[in-house]
Amino acid sequence: MRLSGLQKYILNQCYLSRNKAKTRADFYNFYSKKELEENKRNIADVIHRSLESMIMKDLLIAYGKKTSQKWFIQKVVLTGQGKRMAKEIIKKKQRRLPIK
Repeated sequence: MRLSGLQKYILNQCYLSRNKAKTRADFYNFYSKKELEENKRNIADVIHRSLESMIMKDLLIAYGKKTSQKWFIQKVVLTGQGKRMAKEIIKKKQRRLPIK
């Protein structure tokens, strides 16, 4: 399964946090402050779409309100499949020591 950089960041942050439930505002740190000031609305939409797609892939569980047209996600929690995917992402980031 292919994931974007933002989705990998979301999985990583959820996996490494002590409090396993993360709010949507915690994921704004993926973007720089300058970029966030210029495009706050677009970035909020991108984060929301990323969370929704990860929920559809059964990587996250969302808590919030659902109206007939839209989800209002307040916090998310990793599922078992999401934890396994986060472990794989962390393992791929780590370097292996060269054997002499």
